[in-house]
Amino acid sequence: MPYLASATSRREDDGWEIYSNARFQYQICYPSQLLKPQGEPDNGDGQKFLASDGGELTVFGGYNDVLHWTIEYTLKTYSADLVGQKGKITYQVIKNDWAVFSGDDGERTEFYGKIFIRNNKFYMFEITYKKEHKNKYSKIVEIISRCFT
Repeated sequence: MPYLASATSRREDDGWEIYSNARFQYQICYPSQLLKPQGEPDNGDGQKFLASDGGELTVFGGYNDVLHWTIEYTLKTYSADLVGQKGKITYQVIKNDWAVFSGDDGERTEFYGKIFIRNNKFYMFEITYKKEHKNKYSKIVEIISRCFT
């Protein structure tokens, strides 16, 4: 993927780094001056990154060989917590093996997510941020979405 190559060759001082997951063989770039890695859980499925302004990036993988979830069901399941009781998905695109979605929780938080299902595995990231920080996060979401492979 050409965009990932450019992300990988970024200068160390440009503020972006790559997180690579050994267990599920995916990677994602993130703005390291804003989002701080919190360490992988014991099962090694992903990583959470937190920002001082309340922003949060979560990326993880999982096995789909037992559950055989469709992309639609996976999106519905993982977006339910983000939407909450008052929120809604305001944008979504669903294809055979991937989906993107965004929306808000009906209160102060917006979210964006992307899911892939390939080779009996799924890979997902979701990013949440306060609505007042939308301008700052829109470009970040765009870059992260393109470099998630």
